[in-house]
Amino acid sequence: MKEYPIAIIGAGAAGQMAALRSVLNNIETLWFLGDGQSSRRSRATWVESVDNIPGMFDKKRPINSTTKEVIKFIESEENLSPLIKAVKGSVTKIEKKENHFILSCKDETYHAQHVVLCTGTMDVQPLINGEIDPVFPYANRGDILYCIRCDGHKVMGKAVSVIGHSDSAAWVSVLLKERYDLPEVYLLTNGKTIEASEEVHQLMQNYQIKIYEEPILSILGDPKKEMEGFELNSGEKILTPKAFAVLGSIVYNDLVKPLGVAVDERDHLITNKHFETSVPGLYAAGDLVSGKKKQVYTAWDMAVDAVDNIDLKLRREKRKQMKGK
Repeated sequence: MKEYPIAIIGAGAAGQMAALRSVLNNIETLWFLGDGQSSRRSRATWVESVDNIPGMFDKKRPINSTTKEVIKFIESEENLSPLIKAVKGSVTKIEKKENHFILSCKDETYHAQHVVLCTGTMDVQPLINGEIDPVFPYANRGDILYCIRCDGHKVMGKAVSVIGHSDSAAWVSVLLKERYDLPEVYLLTNGKTIEASEEVHQLMQNYQIKIYEEPILSILGDPKKEMEGFELNSGEKILTPKAFAVLGSIVYNDLVKPLGVAVDERDHLITNKHFETSVPGLYAAGDLVSGKKKQVYTAWDMAVDAVDNIDLKLRREKRKQMKGK
């Protein structure tokens, strides 16, 4: 059975950079691109635009677009194309046997010395009258947003609702007010009790950020045109054309949980400075890594560091083999 030095799982920002860096380092690379189901649950698929990465301003669904460009580039290069095996499918199981991994995909099994997991996360969606479906049209339009670092500038001059009840949600409401001096900011806990610290409570009071703890009944507006705001269970209407959902993330780590990989309190993977997890030979890059910004540029940086560390290990092994001859 053929054994690849490195297998990369995922085709988002981290996966594309890991694959590119791997072949540029002259490493034979197995790259799992995922399937239709994994694509639908991928954050990259739902990112319509990226305004904080140079070179991506004019691209529609820029992360998926750049992944296609990476594949096209590698396949077009005479010296690089033999180094990549791209599999259009999702890995369904990973086992570790001694010093290598066995990966199952469809009806095939593959072997690799090292694995870089780049499966990412997905934002938790708010429930509107008990359903998440009403959110998607407005999220696709960019009226409901998820990342203040990525999209905060899009709400300048507008009234904004923040949906969430955690300390993080409260801080986002404060940051929006401080950074962009918005006319109105509301915190909608959607039926939950707010869990903010005394410090952020005081700041919210100072900035006159209003807190509503009753459930959200409906989204106001036309999903084909624009959002107008939210109707609460009491009938009160909160008129904001933009909103941020701050409810946490679903971390796609099911593949490696059976290996006993260490995770933090939010289920993100704990790694060392080279992005190797607690399972030797298993690396992670991108949004599922603990304690890192959830950004394209940080995903790229993590992927490069992970692959370069694998490259170092492979070269050290070659040196040992040369000494033994």
